[in-house]
Amino acid sequence: MTQEINFYSRKEEYGWLSNFWRSSQTINNIEYPTNEHYYQSQKARDLEIKKWIANAPNPYLAMKAGRSLREGKELRHDWNNRKVQIMFIGLREKFNQNIELKQKLLDTDDSILHEDSPTDLFWGKKGKDMLGKLLMKVREEIKLKMLDKIQ
Repeated sequence: MTQEINFYSRKEEYGWLSNFWRSSQTINNIEYPTNEHYYQSQKARDLEIKKWIANAPNPYLAMKAGRSLREGKELRHDWNNRKVQIMFIGLREKFNQNIELKQKLLDTDDSILHEDSPTDLFWGKKGKDMLGKLLMKVREEIKLKMLDKIQ
């Protein structure tokens, strides 16, 4: 029977799956302290706002800043069409650039991953469960790359 893994808080056993987990990643020559910093910064149209969010003191403040961007003003016009792809890019880099996290993700084997957010109906399991789905997609991509290297 397939195991299900729920995560939400960084302080829990599987907290490293959270976007708030501190694991540096570099994308387009910009270093982000967490995947949340990367994701939220990508919402901004303006480069200075992107940089500010990327350098926010913690992931919570990065999230608050990203969520405060207004449609038609600071928020990029294509955000709703691009947000899943951007999250996937960030997750891919988080796990490919951090060997320990990559191994932990592989160690989840074929478990179903769910962000157990009490409120998020898009990323969390009480809604579309998109974060869990993307994490499993990253895991499969890593497995396929490993198989290609063996063959």
